[in-house]
Amino acid sequence: NLAKKRGRDHWALLVFGSGVDPKPYLERLATATDEWRGMPARGIVVVDSEHTAGSLGALPFTILIDAGGKVRHRFLPDGAQAGVFALDRYGSLYQQWLAEDLRDLPEPDELTDWLRSISMQCSI
Repeated sequence: NLAKKRGRDHWALLVFGSGVDPKPYLERLATATDEWRGMPARGIVVVDSEHTAGSLGALPFTILIDAGGKVRHRFLPDGAQAGVFALDRYGSLYQQWLAEDLRDLPEPDELTDWLRSISMQCSI
């Protein structure tokens, strides 16, 4: 239950459209998650099916299955294959990236910098 985690961690919410294979991007992003834990920050990945989720099981993210597409339709505009959202521990949005191509998503360092900035602002 993610509601129980509210107020504890900052979040990188990663939403992937139907039929998109997020694994290559998430494998690159996984290199940054050790640093995220110290902020504290975590990653939540939203995918369309159990099949997609199954291939992501070894990665250090919370995986949510959005079979009905409610989350994808709420966060991804038409034409977007993926979105990355940097949120503070209370769900306030600080930065978002919407991409028609996964190559347009932020590099691990860029997302980590945003999460670090959020963490510093929230600790003041």
